[in-house]
Parts: sequence; structure tokens; C-alpha cells
Amino acid sequence: MRPLILLTTGFGIVRGMKQRQLFQDYADAVYEAGGQPVLALGMDDELAERADGLFLTGGVDIEPCRYGMERKEWCGEADLDRDEEELRLFSLFAGKRKPVLGVCRGLQLINTALGGTLWQDQETECQVPGHRDGTVHCVQFEEDGLFGRLFGREILINSYHHQSVRTLGDGLRITARAGKIAEGFEHESLPVWGVQWHPERMTGKMRVTKEGPDMKPLFSHFVKACREGSQK
Repeated sequence: MRPLILLTTGFGIVRGMKQRQLFQDYADAVYEAGGQPVLALGMDDELAERADGLFLTGGVDIEPCRYGMERKEWCGEADLDRDEEELRLFSLFAGKRKPVLGVCRGLQLINTALGGTLWQDQETECQVPGHRDGTVHCVQFEEDGLFGRLFGREILINSYHHQSVRTLGDGLRITARAGKIAEGFEHESLPVWGVQWHPERMTGKMRVTKEGPDMKPLFSHFVKACREGSQK
């Protein structure tokens, strides 16, 4: 049986009504790796109990008050409702030691939830340009980290972000870097992983970023951890 994996969604306004939104490639990546994707439609404790893992997807910026900082003019659009929902879900899953994978905003959400802070715009605040709009660049992995074991020491990845880790959250270890930027981390004792790039756009039939390796091994690892956790 496929493990049940909860995927978070963004919000948009369509015809004057609030709508849940999710790019299809997030769900495809989970399904093709053997998981059963299900949309998170609120902070339902019962659903969190039933689900085997949580996938925190990409999206708008996290409101700076969530990590104890004043909003700067270069911070982008945020969504307090989404922040609240995802922080609650992360707490539920981490509290039950269930696997969590964060992508882009998802990495930033994990870092925030664990007491870390973010650069509100890394080009303005730490002089690191060129990570927006699908830019392809190199990332280096620690040999003994998950990403190094899956993909080797250095690969090409995409970038669609302007915010990144400033101070690291409790229990996290950076295992992927591109210069000053933390591109990936893992928790020291929980099955929690975060990547700043978009691996769902580097796998599957509709792969967008052609450079770099197929990211399916990352999703396979996550789904496997969800499956093994459900059997305990």
C-alpha cells in the first residue's frame, strides 16, 4: 500500500473566491516515487495522525514576524494563514517523528519552526544575486549527508528563490551549500529534510530543468521513510 503523504498548498483568489493551489509536479513526484499524495486542507489533527509524511511545498515568503524580525521593504508577498497552517502541521508531524520534506519555502518554514531566521532578500542583505527565475548553478554536498549519499559531491540545481537561511534552526545541520547560501539541511535526530531548490522540476515526464541529475532518488528516499514509519 502506498504511504499517505500530505502536501501543503498555496492560496489564490479566483473570481473573488479563495482557492487552494498546487503545481501538479509536486504531486507527480510523490506518486511516481510510490507515495499517495493528499492535499492538506487545514490543520486537522486526525488527518495528521493518519498521514505517513508531510511535504511542505514552495510558495510565497514567510511573514518576518514568524521569525521575530521586522518586515523590510524587500520582503515579498506573504500569507499569514498559510504560515499558521504549515507551522501547526510541522509541529504535529515532527512531534510524532514522522518524515517531513521541505522544498524552497518549505525549507524556510522548517527553519522558522525550529527557531531559525531568514534573509528577507539575499541579494540586498548578503550580496548574493542570481538565484531567481530558474537559474541553474552548482551546489556542493557534504559526503556524509543524505544529499551527498544520493548524488555525490557536486551537481547542478535550479533556483527560484530570493530568501534563504540566515540563522539555522535548532537541531538542523547544513549539508548542501552554494557559496554563502544554505541549499539543503537535515535534522540531527528527526526524519526531516529541506532543500532550497525545486527537485520536483528536475524529475518526471514533464521535467522543466534539464540540467543536473534526475531527482527521483530524493523522493524515493522520502517515500521509503514514510512507508517504513507507517509500519512501526
